Amino acid sequence: MTTVPPTGPEIDLIEEEAIAWFVVRQDAEGFTRQEEFEGWIARSAAHAASYARIERLYRDAAILQVSDRYGADRHEPTIAAAQSRHRHGLLIAGLVAVAVAGLGLLLDAWSGSEQPSSPAQVLASDNGAIRSIHLADGSTITLDAASRVEVRLSGSQRRFALVNGRARLDLVKDGRPFIVTAAQEEIAGDTALLDVETSGKAGQAVLWRGAAQARPLWHDAALRSDAAPLRASTARALGPHAGHQVSPRDAVGSRDWPSGWAEYRALPLGTLAEVVNSYGHTPLRIDDPAVASALVSGRFRLTDPDAVAQRLADVFNLVIMRRADGIHLAARK
Repeated sequence: MTTVPPTGPEIDLIEEEAIAWFVVRQDAEGFTRQEEFEGWIARSAAHAASYARIERLYRDAAILQVSDRYGADRHEPTIAAAQSRHRHGLLIAGLVAVAVAGLGLLLDAWSGSEQPSSPAQVLASDNGAIRSIHLADGSTITLDAASRVEVRLSGSQRRFALVNGRARLDLVKDGRPFIVTAAQEEIAGDTALLDVETSGKAGQAVLWRGAAQARPLWHDAALRSDAAPLRASTARALGPHAGHQVSPRDAVGSRDWPSGWAEYRALPLGTLAEVVNSYGHTPLRIDDPAVASALVSGRFRLTDPDAVAQRLADVFNLVIMRRADGIHLAARK
């Protein structure tokens, strides 16, 4: 820490650097420059105060829009590029106007500041179908039934937004970082095999291979500067309970879901029927609450309701009744 508080031109320079750091940390670059940022912030109380001020102004802003300096046509943000006093004055004026009046210009909200010229490529799967798509960069995305992902590839990063459902992303290394958004969180890295799932504002992610870090989206979360690494083979909650370890959706068999198989331990029959029915085939129905509450363990092909029904009937001595509204399972009288 410096012993003499900086003043005058030095303060102006610190504020310029604070703005530049704020922008850097909204992009994929921020995940790789944490140590450098911590060194900058520790140089003096003025450095920490300037950065906190920019964060506070950002938090108080109600309207966000792209600026000429940091928007779609900006160059990669660097500390060296932040030395323009004129542009600094304009940006600070905009920040203050937003914070005071709730209107005006501000930095783009978060790492989505780079807007590619082409529209997003929408990948979707139908009910009852698991679909795999190969991308131009060599990566593969596998969509669970009734899932949707929006893909944006640019010259500097690869962005994947999971709108709903579940996806397995096998992302190869090609010199551009990836950023996956789901359930108000973003996950970034260079190469990884991971599952991401969302239903509204909640979800989970499981890292199977590689390395990735997660952090909340700036526009919908408490302002935080930390990025937490994902633990291998451990389900991490996304959304309101972000960062907490959770039970993976498919218990011990979640890694096999792209093949249509899943393994469970002590799962209620009624819950298993709900999962099978989510694939949109002939509904599997269990009308008796006592039967629905029975616990089952085993490996099941979720995309084949007839096979699941037959296996449950064999194990629990149930009667199979095929009707117009689906396959019914009931206890023998």
